Amino acid sequence: MKRVLSLVLALCMVFALVACGGGSSTTTTGGGSASTSTSSGGSSESKPARGNVIWTFGTADTGGSMYPAGAAVSQTWTNNVQGMKCNTQTSTGSFQNVQDVAAGEVDVAVATADVVLNGYNGTGKFADIGALSNIRVIGAVYTSVLSGVTLKSSGLKYIHDLQGKRVAVGPASSATENASLAAFNVMGITKDNTSLENLGLGDGADAVGDGILDAAFGFAGLPIGGQLNLAATKDIAVLDMTDAELDQVLANNAAYIKTKIPAGTYTGVDYDCQTFGVKCLIIVQDSADEDLIYDLCKALNEGAADMAAGNALLKDMTDPTFLCTQMPIPLHPGAERYYKEIGALG
Repeated sequence: MKRVLSLVLALCMVFALVACGGGSSTTTTGGGSASTSTSSGGSSESKPARGNVIWTFGTADTGGSMYPAGAAVSQTWTNNVQGMKCNTQTSTGSFQNVQDVAAGEVDVAVATADVVLNGYNGTGKFADIGALSNIRVIGAVYTSVLSGVTLKSSGLKYIHDLQGKRVAVGPASSATENASLAAFNVMGITKDNTSLENLGLGDGADAVGDGILDAAFGFAGLPIGGQLNLAATKDIAVLDMTDAELDQVLANNAAYIKTKIPAGTYTGVDYDCQTFGVKCLIIVQDSADEDLIYDLCKALNEGAADMAAGNALLKDMTDPTFLCTQMPIPLHPGAERYYKEIGALG
């Protein structure tokens, strides 16, 4: 009888231990609100391990700069942030990405600062959609620059020479189309007097090489992949802007900055071209978990040198202040906390 009683007591103790210690990790596939961090820094409190976090990262078409930038960041996060798995997804670009993040269709995305600002305020192409005030920035990855190319044999030298020609302006509602039209608007180039075609950056450059179009634009980090490929097989020219034209574009668009396409960016192009650009930003929803965003920003900053070594497009990221300053909309609280801790923000 004593032996039976002892066995019963032992079994009871086993069941009690299992009931008390049977916790499991949490898996999240959205904004990460159920996750906790093990590497957030600045806190002596011990936190449980984060469960698996599976995010989708919206980029753009493969012929531009958003796709390789997004792929590099996704891989850095997957390799260095505990519990994180990040998958890249192509899109038509910034306009779609801002909407997709705001709606929760993707968890994170890249978009140019001008489009992000319009989306946040509900202006420009977002006027019929309304303000998407739930988007936040967690960092910048590179500067997008407007670059228009043509075949050298065309004799075209300036963007204003394109009136009446056949021109690729990027996917519909993309940052490339937005920037191209900003330039065209001050030069009197419209869809009524010029054939404006919505093609991806790679397809647009290919169409120029094949003689189907006269010029193709991209609004991305330099060098733009599709245009670089074109310059490797054809003699190209990069289209310039006058001082007056550039000043007018900047006066009309607060998010743009004056820049240039340096000589040597593309094979055979030995002169500088005036143009304008804008920061390309990583955006998330404001509801994304603060500790997770802190860890993503930490990995972004600490992995910047390795990412830049693999892709010169990302060289600006090696300056922590580039990651977090001159933002058109608020930083996510997790991002703000991290950048303040490392002294990149005042």
